[in-house]
Amino acid sequence: MDQATPAGHVRRSRFWLYAPFVLLLLLTIAWSIAWFVIRNRTAEALDGWIAAEAKAGREWTCQDRTIAGYPFRIEVICNALDLKRGGVSASFGRTEAVAQVYEPRRIITEVAGPLKVTDGTVTVQGSWDLLQASLNASQRGLQRVSVAANAPKVTVTGLPAGELTGSGKRLELHVRPNPTRRSELAGDVAASVTEARIPLLDALIGGAEPTNLNADVTVTQADGFKGGTIAEEMELWRKAGGKLDILMLAAAKGTRQIETKGELRLDEQHRPAGQLNVAAAGLDGLLGNLTGGRLGGNLLGMLLGQGPRSTTAQPNAKPQLASLPPLRLENGLLAMGPFVIPNVKLQPLY
Repeated sequence: MDQATPAGHVRRSRFWLYAPFVLLLLLTIAWSIAWFVIRNRTAEALDGWIAAEAKAGREWTCQDRTIAGYPFRIEVICNALDLKRGGVSASFGRTEAVAQVYEPRRIITEVAGPLKVTDGTVTVQGSWDLLQASLNASQRGLQRVSVAANAPKVTVTGLPAGELTGSGKRLELHVRPNPTRRSELAGDVAASVTEARIPLLDALIGGAEPTNLNADVTVTQADGFKGGTIAEEMELWRKAGGKLDILMLAAAKGTRQIETKGELRLDEQHRPAGQLNVAAAGLDGLLGNLTGGRLGGNLLGMLLGQGPRSTTAQPNAKPQLASLPPLRLENGLLAMGPFVIPNVKLQPLY
């Protein structure tokens, strides 16, 4: 005889047992569809941007482009990236740009070398172990670009003064539009290089120690690249009244140290012009090179408080900076206070 079902027992539905899994499945399907829609729109936006750039005279080429990153990122990968405008061309290695789906205006980019930029006369070649960049934008436009590179190396050829080379342990660069000087089309640049090795600087100052460089400057009339040669671009900037406001330019090389503030521009002969306020320590070797002899440099150094270090100074003591008379760049000459520095003639940059 069958047993009777106990009074008050209610058979429970299994709906709530499976509902979370069903809901998760539906959300996954919906998110997948949304990601592929975003992916397709990204591809269309890139094609539209490249077409708009081409109309403006900038020809971008992204070789073997792929778009990946599912489920939460959009990754645009170019096996090589090239840019050409007028007589200027630039090329990079593999370039990967990544943005989170929920934060599309912040883009992180990793770029492989080598770099080559040339206008047919001047050529810049660069390499690095790792280079990463970030771009932050808003509805109002670009907000900031930051670049960091490990073990950067650069060679510049085709300059009137000959080849220029340099390397460092780490490079950091930050660029943004100046929010208070928009009418001047001003841009702020902060840069630093640690343990830089620059043969030209070694020959000028003396010593083989690496140099730490820091710069905080504002460039006016920085309204973008027009596609001309480097000389043409610099001439357009000069004619527009562009200038370089140096908020701080500092270099430390062993016991030698210098800090500079001031303003620079280009004169009609394309030479640097302006005035700098300088504080320095241990630059007697530089003054000797500039004056054509160690004796003359030591004499001028003593007059300016930059003579040889005392033998009683502590070997690891931080050098004390002494303020120098204003350094003026005028008519191709270099003057410090009432003295025109002999054997120095500023050459046109282009």
